Formats: sequence, C-alpha cells, structure tokens
Amino acid sequence: MTDTLAQPLQRWHDFYLLTGGAAATLVGLMFVAISLGSQLITPQSLPGLRVFATPTIIHFVYVLVIATVAVVPTLTRPPLGILLAVTGLLSIARAFRAVPFMQEQRRANLIDREDLVWYLVTPSISYLLLGATGIGLLRGAPEALDGLACASIVLLVNGIRNAWDLVLWFAVRTESPSR
Repeated sequence: MTDTLAQPLQRWHDFYLLTGGAAATLVGLMFVAISLGSQLITPQSLPGLRVFATPTIIHFVYVLVIATVAVVPTLTRPPLGILLAVTGLLSIARAFRAVPFMQEQRRANLIDREDLVWYLVTPSISYLLLGATGIGLLRGAPEALDGLACASIVLLVNGIRNAWDLVLWFAVRTESPSR
C-alpha cells in the first residue's frame, strides 16, 4: 500500500482552496498592475523589475502550485518531498543571485534596509521552510505539513507586501495628467 498524503492533507483542504484561490487572483492582479505601469518599463528598469517584480509573481505561483499539488488525491511523500527540497534549494540560489544588484541599488540609496528584508531575507526564510518541509516529508515527520502551510503563508504575505510596494513605485513615477 502506498503512503499517500490524501488523508493527512484532507484536514488542509479548505486552507489550500483558500490560499490557492488567493494566489491565482493575485497573479492576475500582478499582470494588471504591470500592464498599467508598462510605460515605466524601459531597458534601464528591466533589471530592477527582474529582481523585484518577477519574484513577487513567483511567490504567488508557488502558493498556487503548492495548493494545487496538495489536493492531488494520489500524492505521496517521496515525490512531494523531493519537489519541495529541490524547489527550496533552487529558489534560495535564485534569490541570492539578486544580491549584487541589490547592493548596487543600496549604495545608490535607491532601496533601503526594509527592501532587503522583504525582497531577500523573508523569501529566503520561506524557501528554507519549503526545503525543510521536503526533507521532513521524506523522513516521515508528521509536522512537515505544518511547515508547508507556514511557507505558503509567508510567501503569500510577502508577495502581497511586495506587490503593494510595486504599485506604489508605479504610482510615484507616473506623471499626473495636466489639468
């Protein structure tokens, strides 16, 4: 008999429906926000958008994918554990690739310490949680699913905060129409 996660995840069903629905909606809203601010996207602003906007969409996509996978009735510990461990590891590596650009922006006083926390530290914590959850699932730890929920919540909150930051950035840089 296979060790499916269907029964343990049944208790999480409503949680994943809620977070998945929220994440899907927020992905759509990010596309709307970026479309509304598209006049600000230039070759010069593209590196900043890759460091600040792209990860925000990725956070929402991760939550959406986690929610989708969590309701698969035939899901077993090994594939989910491996997927989460690899995703956590690769995501931390991707996050730290942005450090040189963030340092450059910090030296130019274009971002502050709060940006470093929200765009680097907090996502890295959620990626560590994803990796630890994967390892926990592979080892059969019953609390691993709690780690998955925590990672989803951190990613969702972080994405919402950073999406708001992006909207404010667009608003400040958009000229008001002359009256």
